[in-house]
Amino acid sequence: MSNIRYKLIPLEMLHVRVERILFGTGQGVNEIHAIVHLDPDLPENEDPIAILMEAKIVLEQFLGAKTLYGRLMLDKPRSWTPSDQSISAIVQPPLDGTPAALWLWMTQGKPNVAYRHTFTPGQSAPTTLPLLQQYREWLDSQHLCMAQHCLRTWFFVHDIDRNYHELVKTRREFFEHERMTPDTHYIASTGINGSPLREGDIVQMETYTVQGLAPQQIRYLKGSSHLNPTAEYGVTFERGTRVEYGDRCHLIISGTASIDNHGAILYPDDPEKQARRMVENVQVLLNEGGASLRDLMHAIVYLRRPADYLVIRDVLAQLLPDLPIVLLHAPVCRPGWLVEMECMAAIPNNNTDFATF
Repeated sequence: MSNIRYKLIPLEMLHVRVERILFGTGQGVNEIHAIVHLDPDLPENEDPIAILMEAKIVLEQFLGAKTLYGRLMLDKPRSWTPSDQSISAIVQPPLDGTPAALWLWMTQGKPNVAYRHTFTPGQSAPTTLPLLQQYREWLDSQHLCMAQHCLRTWFFVHDIDRNYHELVKTRREFFEHERMTPDTHYIASTGINGSPLREGDIVQMETYTVQGLAPQQIRYLKGSSHLNPTAEYGVTFERGTRVEYGDRCHLIISGTASIDNHGAILYPDDPEKQARRMVENVQVLLNEGGASLRDLMHAIVYLRRPADYLVIRDVLAQLLPDLPIVLLHAPVCRPGWLVEMECMAAIPNNNTDFATF
């Protein structure tokens, strides 16, 4: 099997609808990426988080799957005590008018014991440094290092127009200490507006770490025809990362916007053209890694202005049909960027030098 695309699954009894894609190769596990959307007519007395978490359980049972990781995206701070360490939560309002949405990455079967996949679900603090230090302490306790084993980070920053500089400066200095520089490599990442649930916290950090990968299984995607190295404008992340397993490759695409290979914003104040260039940039990164837009498993799209929702929704429906996708109100790190997307793709592979996923 390669990508098997499903129509929407109606779960009317739970007031949700689900978009999902299943990927398999005939070896190892099947992967499922899903976006769970709430019904716009959800009764006001219903708890949106409880409904989404119940939908997760129903999906797992229906599909015979286990969740590797997922994220609740909420319209406002809500009371929530995590009972499932595979799920994080952030305030980033869905633009379809519903109070919450849920992204899930699930597997049918257990991933290969040759690798250990670990996600840190939504640690938050008033500043960035304690989060990086806490993560490094965990890595040290597992005899791991950030440069070799961390495949992806997310940084959600409350009031990003005011607080992004602190993240950029702290991360750059921390990475230098970890021997990650423009001459070595950085990590695929998204830095975007989002408010932690814990009152008073400004920054939330999430990470994806894999133990068991050899260095030759990881390749960094540049997209040099369309994008420039991020260090040229002072930030420190990779545009994308290709991870090779024996039976498949994952392409992890960082937050990507309408930018050119000189670091300039393209099409100021034009949401339609920015959305098209954003997707074109993603396509270039995917092509570099041997994939295409048809190999995408999900996309999370961030909009600075809610008023642009319908225009951008229609562009994405045309360019990325049938893809599980959620559009959120979350300003991008530069005021001139109206839209940004992060995504992940999977393609079949056959390399007996490496263990299957």
